[in-house]
Amino acid sequence: MSPMPALQIQADPQREALEWFSRLRQPGGDERLHQAFSAWCQEPDNARAYAELEAYWQRLQPPPARPRPRQVKARRSRAGTWLAVLFLLVLAGLAYLYWPLAQRLGSELHTASGERRSLRLADGSTLHLDSASAMNVDLRGRTRLLQLVQGQVYLEVMLDGRAMEVQVDAARIQVFGTRLMIARHAGHDELVVLKGKAMVIQGGEQRMVSAGERVTFTDTRIDPVQKIDAKAADAWRSGHLLAKDTPLGEVLERLAGYLGRRVWLMDEQTAYRRVSGDFNLDRPAESLERLANDQRLQLHDVLGHWLIVR
Repeated sequence: MSPMPALQIQADPQREALEWFSRLRQPGGDERLHQAFSAWCQEPDNARAYAELEAYWQRLQPPPARPRPRQVKARRSRAGTWLAVLFLLVLAGLAYLYWPLAQRLGSELHTASGERRSLRLADGSTLHLDSASAMNVDLRGRTRLLQLVQGQVYLEVMLDGRAMEVQVDAARIQVFGTRLMIARHAGHDELVVLKGKAMVIQGGEQRMVSAGERVTFTDTRIDPVQKIDAKAADAWRSGHLLAKDTPLGEVLERLAGYLGRRVWLMDEQTAYRRVSGDFNLDRPAESLERLANDQRLQLHDVLGHWLIVR
């Protein structure tokens, strides 16, 4: 009997590739191991089997996470914060300065600082507007409606069988006479009746004012009725401010208003001093200088908008 031929073990590239894959990923592999692996890969079937295994392994791996964009926290410097605050203050100051002008220009009838003007309305009534004054007029309804937005107006009413009402902020003035003045001041509004009567209505309160009387009112109250000097009250239409025991603050406000300035008193008590005199409204700068000398005041013009009084 002839001897059986020896069994030859056939190479299995896939199995050997798996073994090499495992061995190469173990720590401690030396140079001889890598040289043996290179020699094994010289066989094309082995190299192909290992390449297929490597590709399959890569497909099994999760995709690498995308790096998150770095969050850069903006740190505001103190200088930036102060600049922002300064910008807001400047913006608020400009709005405070120019809001009255914007209100006037947005009204139907208005005058510039230092200008006085008379206007005849469609119903025959006449409006005499003081410096820096503004009004809206609506004569279409059964009640003629007027609104004093700023400044002062002398109103000569033409009676045509219809009622007339003047709106002053939240207050209403029902007109029963033919000649009256209405003014808006810094701290209050004022009604002066020269002929006939008028009634001020503010919330649930009302006050009847007759010829030769005046009344002041605010958003919250109506003051008692007082007697007036008709000549002094009407003097502004001829370019004069007749002050008789008048608070200094009101006189400064009127004269500065003709120059387009707003008054800032460094000492509030100064506003309550009582002054008398005849001041020329057509020359307000000279009148202010004379008043300042008499009262020992210092006037400082700031940017053409403010008049600081010390």
